[in-house]
Amino acid sequence: MNKYILTILLFISTSIGQSLTVDECVRIALENKPSLKRAEQDVAIAKLNRASTGALMLPSVNASNSFSETTYGNSSSEASERYSGGVNLSQSLFNFGNKINTLKQSDNNYNTSKERKRQAKARIILDVYTYYYQYLKNSELFDIAGKDLALSKKQLELVEKQYNLGAVSKTDYLKASVRYGTSRSSFLSRELSKKNSEKSLRHSMGLLNSDVVVNIREKIDPILSVPTFDEAYNLMLANSPDLNILDNQISGAQINVKKAWSSSLPSINMSVGMNASSSDQITRTYFDDNYIKSANISVSIPIFSGFRKKNSIQISKLQLDQAETLFNSNKNGAKVRLYALINTLNNYQEIIPIQEEVLLSAEEDLRLAQQKYELGSASILELLNAQLGLIQASSSLVRTKYDAAIQVANLDDLLGTLDKKYE
Repeated sequence: MNKYILTILLFISTSIGQSLTVDECVRIALENKPSLKRAEQDVAIAKLNRASTGALMLPSVNASNSFSETTYGNSSSEASERYSGGVNLSQSLFNFGNKINTLKQSDNNYNTSKERKRQAKARIILDVYTYYYQYLKNSELFDIAGKDLALSKKQLELVEKQYNLGAVSKTDYLKASVRYGTSRSSFLSRELSKKNSEKSLRHSMGLLNSDVVVNIREKIDPILSVPTFDEAYNLMLANSPDLNILDNQISGAQINVKKAWSSSLPSINMSVGMNASSSDQITRTYFDDNYIKSANISVSIPIFSGFRKKNSIQISKLQLDQAETLFNSNKNGAKVRLYALINTLNNYQEIIPIQEEVLLSAEEDLRLAQQKYELGSASILELLNAQLGLIQASSSLVRTKYDAAIQVANLDDLLGTLDKKYE
């Protein structure tokens, strides 16, 4: 999405009150967050470095043209001048794959930078998902607290009238007062949570310092889709940018081992040239008639370097072992997290229908308690307990529903599929 579409999207949201979906919030964040732009620049730099490294495979050609003058102090000898020029070509013929490994290393660095870009993108998306659902959760809890406050206030006013008429005891009035105070405290707390989560959402979208008003829908019903563990594990191994980065680090360490070995082995280089020199300025005709051809093949054999090369080989092997250990450790950690996430989501799938049934029962229980209380066959305590039961059932369902949605986003992030939804 380009800047113009982003501007239009925000304009529609603010002018006609249209609510932004989580996908629209993600696309706004991807346009605004600087961390993704830095990651894109890192990819561009790695690509240029790879192209520069590829040029090492080609011969090096140089043209030269020089002038020198020699004088002899106060002697009578005349100063001598010398002009020289030529073209030289040099090429490494054989170095046990050192240049090829350098090229492979730059290609590996480029692939790693692309995975880091995916990693940065996924972090942005996950933040938006998390704070978007946190905002919706706190918004619904705030609405529930508002309804509870209105209900408890109405109840207090009714009991107060009955108390003044002598129809109920002071105990009933005090219980209603406590219930109202508790509801008011809960309302203020949830109002603060809603405001804080709105700030967090704006920050995740890159709009914290912007005056743009963002309208977010007040309620959604997240859909839970939980894969089997084996399916999820295979997806994670294939797509996870975190694991791919660590795997690339192993590849880079393997290449470094090969480079360390090749630096301790002989290398063969070739150079050819055409050069001419004269006491007068060199012309094209003079060069064609007087150039000197030269060709040179050299073999360089490392004999002793103060054990530096031997130490380099040992260091590269240890770094390879570190990279492999880190990969296996993180893979096992990710496997445990995956197992826990899938079990948690399966648990949510079982809990949500139960909580929906509990909510229906709580609503019916409150309706009956109100009827009984109005008829005088139920105490104020029974009515307050029924009201509290409804609030608890509603709040529990809201929390579970949006916590489950956040865990789905965490699962997609772990599997490496979250960023691919926005390619």
